[in-house]
Amino acid sequence: MTIDEYRQLRTYSWYDGIYLAILWTAGFACLIGMPKLPLLSMTSNLITLSTPFFVGYHLKKYRDQGLGGYIDLKTAAVYCIRVFINASILFALVQWAYMQFLDNGYLFNTIISTISTEEGKTVIEAYGLSEREIKDAFSAITPTQFALTYFVLNTFIGLLLSLILSFIFKKT
Repeated sequence: MTIDEYRQLRTYSWYDGIYLAILWTAGFACLIGMPKLPLLSMTSNLITLSTPFFVGYHLKKYRDQGLGGYIDLKTAAVYCIRVFINASILFALVQWAYMQFLDNGYLFNTIISTISTEEGKTVIEAYGLSEREIKDAFSAITPTQFALTYFVLNTFIGLLLSLILSFIFKKT
């Protein structure tokens, strides 16, 4: 890979990572608004499930427009991994900012109200936990821990999806 090819890959992956972070932010916003409008729960799930299709579409676009229709497995994997890492970094910053400055315990209270229902209590008891343990665990989470947890999770899932997508869209 030449330096120009690397710059092109870096540029495409940054832009597509930004777009993916915006998509994930929309899904997170739907998740936050779910208690007020239950339809947003399904919308959040659909946005999350659209991630591999979104990245696959952009990988195909990079392959066809940026590379003239051909991409090897290694380049496809590097592109996808960079997209997921860039999106994870930006999305973690969005989540941290929301939890630090806007949430004021809203998400925590929503989770607590969910586990306080009869169904929630049944699930908690099935795992051998008490409602107090769950409340203590959630109240101890800082905005930084919340954002870092999802950063690691999104990056790991992105790595797995990158391997799958690069096999599907490679074209040599």
